[in-house]
Amino acid sequence: MIAMDGILAAPVLLGAAGGLFALFLAVADIFLAVKEDPQEAMVASALPGLNCGACGFASCAAYAKAVVSGDAEIGKCSSADEESIKFLKTIFSSSGSSEKKTAVVRCAGGSVLKFAYKGVASCQAAELLGGGHLECFYGCLGLGDCETVCPFGAIKVGPEGTAKVDYAKCTGCGLCVKACPKGIIELLPVSRKYYVACSSPDKTEVRAYCKNGCFACGICAGKKFNPDGVLIMKDNLPVVLEDKLKDSSQLLTAGSKCPVKAWKEISSCK
Repeated sequence: MIAMDGILAAPVLLGAAGGLFALFLAVADIFLAVKEDPQEAMVASALPGLNCGACGFASCAAYAKAVVSGDAEIGKCSSADEESIKFLKTIFSSSGSSEKKTAVVRCAGGSVLKFAYKGVASCQAAELLGGGHLECFYGCLGLGDCETVCPFGAIKVGPEGTAKVDYAKCTGCGLCVKACPKGIIELLPVSRKYYVACSSPDKTEVRAYCKNGCFACGICAGKKFNPDGVLIMKDNLPVVLEDKLKDSSQLLTAGSKCPVKAWKEISSCK
């Protein structure tokens, strides 16, 4: 009888102990819980949740917290859609720009090969071999590091071996910019409409190894086709003076005279 009482008492004691432990956890949860700021949650819900870091913060949650505390402006998230930006601006005052940006690849391809690359299919790996397998040190290596990191499928390596951007899909998150070891991908405002698809400062030498490279002829930056002075030549490449650029048509006039068609339109992938 005594043994039977012991057997019955054991589960009772275990149940009581379990109940007390559960009560302790419930009380601890109440007192130790980190309360979520509803404003931070609202901002975070309007962000794409990519945690790409393009805004300068480690995560979307960190950026949301900075917005609520006043330490960051609305508009730093280049991946957020316009409706989300407008929604947040109705709640938080901000001077940040919500202008949409897109990635552009400052290379049109056309470089001859320096050697046949047979290593790991990675631009980062190929670049370690004397700058890569192209004669043009500044050319797109075409092994798709940018394509791999893009969560929207907005940039792909074409059959000719050069990365191309689908501007309709690009959100301007900047992940491809960070992934490119050559530094030839950059973010530009969509309103710019035109850019130079070349990053080589080699001047006339570029003609020896690339059929599409800018050879610093200076026609686009000359006074005849650039009367407003929105373009200057710097490091053997045309550079846009943003403070003088009032309308993208100013670039169209100058760029249309390029003998190698180095100026490209953002609205297409051609």
